[in-house]
Amino acid sequence: MAFTFSPSIRNSISWPTMLVPDMPDINISLRNKGIYKGKRNINLRDLTKANVASPSLPLIAPPTPEERPGITHDCHHHHHHVAWTSIPQERWEGELQVQGQIPLWLEGTYLRNGPGMWHIGDYNFRHLFDGYATLVRLGFRNGRLVAGHRQIESEAYRAAKKNKKICYREFSEVPKAANFLAYVGELASLFSGASLTDNANTGVVKLGDGRVVCLTETQKESIVIDPETLETVGKFEYSDSLGGLIHSAHPIVTDEEFLTLLPDLVRAGYLVVRMEPGTNERRVIGRVNCRGGPAPGWVHSFPVTQHYVVVPEMPLRYCAQNLLKAEPTPLYKFEWHPESRAFMHVMCKTSGKIVASVEVPLFVTFHFINAYEEQDEDGRVTAIIADCCEHNSDTTILDRLRLQNLRSFNGEDVLPDARVGRFRIPLDGSPYGTLDAALEPNEHGRGMDMCSINPNYLGKKYRYAYACGAQRPCNFPNTLTKLDFELKKAKNWHEEGAVPSEPFFVARPGATEEDDGVVISIVSEKNGEGFALVLDGSTFEEIARAKFPYGLPYGLHGCWVPKE
Repeated sequence: MAFTFSPSIRNSISWPTMLVPDMPDINISLRNKGIYKGKRNINLRDLTKANVASPSLPLIAPPTPEERPGITHDCHHHHHHVAWTSIPQERWEGELQVQGQIPLWLEGTYLRNGPGMWHIGDYNFRHLFDGYATLVRLGFRNGRLVAGHRQIESEAYRAAKKNKKICYREFSEVPKAANFLAYVGELASLFSGASLTDNANTGVVKLGDGRVVCLTETQKESIVIDPETLETVGKFEYSDSLGGLIHSAHPIVTDEEFLTLLPDLVRAGYLVVRMEPGTNERRVIGRVNCRGGPAPGWVHSFPVTQHYVVVPEMPLRYCAQNLLKAEPTPLYKFEWHPESRAFMHVMCKTSGKIVASVEVPLFVTFHFINAYEEQDEDGRVTAIIADCCEHNSDTTILDRLRLQNLRSFNGEDVLPDARVGRFRIPLDGSPYGTLDAALEPNEHGRGMDMCSINPNYLGKKYRYAYACGAQRPCNFPNTLTKLDFELKKAKNWHEEGAVPSEPFFVARPGATEEDDGVVISIVSEKNGEGFALVLDGSTFEEIARAKFPYGLPYGLHGCWVPKE
């Protein structure tokens, strides 16, 4: 990709200059990436459904200061934080002026996905998770930083733009039927999956074969993107016959494999499946049958160890009746069933055999942090330890994420308490596991979500994690926190009025210490501005920041694409 700089301001810019990339065929990043599987050469283009994007979008200059979002007006003339304000334009790209010093070893691209447009015309969406996906890119090279953002060109987004209304079912939004017959037809298309959105607004992962995929909870919402141009390349569709409408929004992805869970809403349970790099075919490792409740528990994420997959069965369970309703319930597509109890299941990755299934205290979590195998003195695995961001079995966090609540903060401390929940799952046949706080929750302000670790410690015993905590009073996690599970302490980064997104850890090449690297976050400020932030992974001190031309909306999850 080539860029054209304005020579007069190339090295002294207060706002990012516009960068105009050459626009090759959008599949160029896949064109020459054939991979060998046995004796058969597989071209990754063959694994991607025909392009769903428009050919290109015009580059638009950054908005003037008067037009920048933040403490500004939406279509109903309300004032709110830029974190909860729709992105002002579909696409922007430019070089940012760096304050501080970016380590020269940091070479690659950080991608962050998340909802970034919460209105169509004069209609405002209800929930944080409804927004149309905005992909943000931070390209690090030679101590410099080129940034950009772009809307993911899903069918749902393109249809909404064209028709000036919601056309697919989002997290809490349902298309408005013109009449009863249209409503019945929409319900029929729901059962087939046709009316479910493909708005891939939750995560972004780099597969072992190099493809970069944006995804969320419905299977049709997986979209391949180009990590350099952020162009929508096409749909990622599975080639197997496993079917189903939903899957975990957070698969476990390494260079060697892709693991995920497929909830079975008919016969309550989960399929544990694996997909090898260079294929779109999932293969079943095994099945877990639910032990309680009318439906499987929500599995937004799940953890693994080196030899096992941990399948959580949360009493916050999928609810088909709520899915059918035209207006959202307080728990949206879920129902809270404390009487159904909570369980943790452990499956062998190799054989698919369930080696433990224990009852645990009630819990509510979106995100698991990591898991590892606890061993005795002889090296025998005696238990599985699994850590998560746990909301004290309080489901109100879902409703706290309504945009009306996020936009109406008046200084009251309304963020529900959360902790690092540590499960211990015995492998000796005991019927019960335990759930306790891994460290005192006040260390991180009793706020806890949006976590990352050093990926080299995935499934292994680890000491550090990075997450969003709280400095109260607040209505949303507003700090970055480094958790030390050995010392049971936390270091916290906070700026008044700022809303940071997920802290993402990138390890220094060749590092031997677990926290030797940097932490990247994108921060939205209360004055309508925003910046990219780089912290030292060890000291947790700021080493660099770079302002965007305008504040970006809050985003969810990211991935790192190292320079080839």
